[in-house]
Amino acid sequence: MTMRVQPVIKATVTLLLGLMITASAAEGEDPYAEPPPRYLRQFAAEGAKIFVLERFDADGNLAARTVERLTRDAIIDGPIERGLAGWRIRLRGLSPCPADSVVYNRMQVWRCADAAQDYAGSIYNRRASVVLCKTLVLDEDRDQALPASCFLLVGGEGEPLRTVYDDDSMVFLGLATIARTPDGRSRRPDLEASQALSRSMGFQNAD
Repeated sequence: MTMRVQPVIKATVTLLLGLMITASAAEGEDPYAEPPPRYLRQFAAEGAKIFVLERFDADGNLAARTVERLTRDAIIDGPIERGLAGWRIRLRGLSPCPADSVVYNRMQVWRCADAAQDYAGSIYNRRASVVLCKTLVLDEDRDQALPASCFLLVGGEGEPLRTVYDDDSMVFLGLATIARTPDGRSRRPDLEASQALSRSMGFQNAD
């Protein structure tokens, strides 16, 4: 009886592992949700920084994905503009620098653009091993800025892996604000809590 049970157990374990891997991938394949570190880690490569661009259709399904090594530093052109592998990325639904000066590093007053350059430059160019940007634009025109959300995998070498959500960071640090539709609706309701917390902590309007 034992000899017959072992193959069944092995097959069951293999099936469960397969389901876990599939579920993990599906968990990160969402046009809006922040992916867990394990989703980003699947793209990591030893000794390289990886850029992943995922495109989603109108139904929220993953339509295309490109994965490439970054051979140059990311271009940080203010709080919401990024240059990655020849792509111009604009963090979706955000407006840059609601104030000329912000409270940065807890107590220092910085120019908004300089603070964005310092913070995002450190994350993108020194700490991240994987950069994932998600967009709902299917057109592959590199001359147009892509409205996207970007997520970065940081950690390793003794530091826990974690996801840094660029959009949320810019809003929380007071370096960007949520844009509004012509009738006043929020373009990023998912970030309203971060913006409220930022304002309560006095990061914006350091003048």
